[in-house]
Amino acid sequence: MRRLIESMRHVRTDWRASGTILVLTMIISLIIVLTLAAAVSTATTTGKNTQWELDRTAALSFAEGTTEAAQKRMLEDVANFIPPTLSGTVALGGYDHPFTIVPVGVAVNRTTPDGIVMAVQTYQINSTITYGTATQSVRRIVDLTMTPIFQYMIFFNDDLEILPGPNMTLSGRIHANGSIYVGTGGKLTVDTEYFRCTGDILRKRKNDNSEATGTVEIKVAGTTSYAAMSNNDDSENPDWINMALTTWNGTVQSGAHGVREVAAPNIGTIKAFDPVTGAKGYYHQNADLVIVDNKPFDRAGNPLSLPPNTITEKSMYDAREGKIVKVTEINMGLLNTSGAFPSNGLIYAYRTDATATSPNGIRLANAKEIVRPMTMVSEDPVYFKGDFNTVNKKGTAVICDAVNLLSNAWNDTKSAGQLPKASTTQWNVAIVTGNVPTPDGGGAYSGGFENFPRFHENWTGVTAKIRGAFINIFQSEFAKSKWIYGGDKYTAPNRDWQYDPALNDPNNMPPFTPNAVYFQRVLWDDLLVTPLP
Repeated sequence: MRRLIESMRHVRTDWRASGTILVLTMIISLIIVLTLAAAVSTATTTGKNTQWELDRTAALSFAEGTTEAAQKRMLEDVANFIPPTLSGTVALGGYDHPFTIVPVGVAVNRTTPDGIVMAVQTYQINSTITYGTATQSVRRIVDLTMTPIFQYMIFFNDDLEILPGPNMTLSGRIHANGSIYVGTGGKLTVDTEYFRCTGDILRKRKNDNSEATGTVEIKVAGTTSYAAMSNNDDSENPDWINMALTTWNGTVQSGAHGVREVAAPNIGTIKAFDPVTGAKGYYHQNADLVIVDNKPFDRAGNPLSLPPNTITEKSMYDAREGKIVKVTEINMGLLNTSGAFPSNGLIYAYRTDATATSPNGIRLANAKEIVRPMTMVSEDPVYFKGDFNTVNKKGTAVICDAVNLLSNAWNDTKSAGQLPKASTTQWNVAIVTGNVPTPDGGGAYSGGFENFPRFHENWTGVTAKIRGAFINIFQSEFAKSKWIYGGDKYTAPNRDWQYDPALNDPNNMPPFTPNAVYFQRVLWDDLLVTPLP
C-alpha cells in the first residue's frame, strides 16, 4: 500500500510538472505571437508614416516651387507694365500646379531716407498641392516695390568710371552696382548727398590702375560744404569706413559701408523681335507708333499717312564707327502736328538693315518742342540732331543701343579726316542706353560716364547742356566701336550736365519709365492640410 501511495505521488508530481511546462509553453508562444503581431503592426504603421512623410515633403516642395514661380512671373509682368496674372498654374515635375494671387489693400507711396519715392503693393500668393497621401499649402505675403529708375542722375548696373577732362559738376543721386573710379583733368564737383556703390570707390583709372588726376570735391551731407577726395582718401585707405563717414557725413558710401545692390530695371527686350520666341519685343508690340525703316505704322500694323518729309532717310559719317551710316530721320515738329503722335506716348523705331557691321540707326530732328510726354525706343543707335525738348519741356526718354549727340551746327557734311565745329546745344531727356565697357582687369578705356552719350564734333570751348538722367543696364550690340579721343572723332565739350529735379515727382516721369522692381518678403507660412495618418 505504501508503495502504491508513493507511486501515485510521483505520478501527481510529474503531471503537475508537465502541466506547468505546458502552460509556460503556451504563454511563451502567445508572447511570441503577440510580439510578432505588434512588430507587423509597427512595421505597417511605420511604413505608412514614412510614405506620408515622403508625400508631405514632395507636396511642400511643389507648393513652395509654385509660389516662387508665380512670384517670378508677377515680377516680370509688373516690370513690363503688365497687370499681374492673379491665378494660373505652374508646370513642375510633369504636372500643372495651381496658384492664386490676392492684392492686399492698395498701393502706397513710400519715401526712403534718401528721398527716393517708391510704390509698394502687398500681395498674398497661395498654392495648395496634393501629392499621394498628403496635402500641403504655402501662403506667402510679399511687398512688391516699384522704383522709377529715373530718380537717379547716374545709375550703372556695373562699374562706373567718371574721368572727365574739362571741369564738371554732377547733381542728383549717383549709384553703381559695382565700383566707382573717379578723377578729372581739371575739377570735378559732386553736388549730391548720394554718391554710392556696392564695390569700392577708387581714385584710379580702371583701364591701367594708375592714379587718377585732378581735384574731386564731394558735398558733405546736411551742409553746403564740400570736402576733397585725395588719392589717399578712397577705399584703399585702411580707415576708409570711418574716414568716409567723418569726411562726408554719409554722402560717400561703398560696399564696405553696407551699400546694397539696387535692382536694375527689367525692361524686357528692346529688340524688334524676341530672339528666342520670334514674337514682337515688348516695346515694339505696345508702341502706338512704329517706324520700320522709313515707313510708319500704328500698333495693329496698319500703314499711316504722314505729312511729306516727316520721315526721311539720310546718310552721315560716324567717325567712331569709322563708316557712313544710314539713318531714319524723324522730323518731330511735323510729327507733333500730324495727328499720328502716339496716344500712349510710345514710339518704336528700327531699321531692318542695322547690324554690328552696319550700325545704321534713327535720328530725331527739329525736336525743340515735343507735343506731349514721350518715350522713344530702338534696338539701333539713336542720334539727336540739335536742341531737344527745350520749349515747354515734357517728360521724355530714349531707350536704345547707343545715344549720339549732334549739335545745332551739324549739317551732314562731315567726312573722314574732318572735324566740324559744334555750337551750343541742349537736350532735356532721360537716357537708357548701352556702352562699350572697360574690360575687367584693364584694357581699352570705355570713355567713362563723360562719353556715355557720344560726340562727333569739335566741341572745344562749346557747352553741351543736358538735363535728365543717365542709365546703363546693358552693353551696346550694334554701335560697338571703342572710344577714341581726338583726330576726326571728337573733342570734349564743356559738360553742363545736371539731374532734372522734375523727375523726383513720379507724375513727371516719361511714359513707360523702367522700374526697379523687387520683392520684400513679409510672411511665409507652410500650412499642413492632411493630418498624420
